[in-house]
Amino acid sequence: MILPNSANVVILASNYNPSIVSKEWLYQRGIFTETVTNFLHTPVFALVESADFILTVDEGRLQFTVKKVTQDNLRVSNGAAERFVEILPETPYKSIGLNYHYVVPRESCALDTILSPNDANLSELLSSTYELGATIVFEFDGFIVTFSISPSWGKENQVRMSFNFHSDASNVEEVKARLSSQMGTLEKAEAVIRGICKNG
Repeated sequence: MILPNSANVVILASNYNPSIVSKEWLYQRGIFTETVTNFLHTPVFALVESADFILTVDEGRLQFTVKKVTQDNLRVSNGAAERFVEILPETPYKSIGLNYHYVVPRESCALDTILSPNDANLSELLSSTYELGATIVFEFDGFIVTFSISPSWGKENQVRMSFNFHSDASNVEEVKARLSSQMGTLEKAEAVIRGICKNG
């Protein structure tokens, strides 16, 4: 499986209470199990960081970010997000987003497989040297997916691809159902990348 360079889970809600999110509270509930390397705790914002994860909570947003992306760490972050929402079932949840960011060598991508520009017109309008990117929105398995492609020049010579799998979710069961779709969303992202990149 092609793993993203970075990934996060975002769960939006009307009224999180960041003041309860202490290290001890997270450890006692099995939400965070790794050694904490950075911690910030205020009434309106909490940040907990370990070698592999970052958890941030404010009044409207919970985010688990995977710093070191492996299949195990993706599962761990999803499980932690699921435990968090189970512990706070009274929270008025709004939506969930599964976000993946990939960086692919430019030479391996055939962007014209999805972008078929009129080269002569664009060369005249822009310049003879240009690169196209795109933002494409499509439906997948109950999610609205925003897929963005951004080429870069210079030393990097890479293509950045981002997927936001977004779904409304108004209660714990809906959030958990969307979280359980993680493997399917990763497989869909991989299929799109393989379809665009020759060496994907």
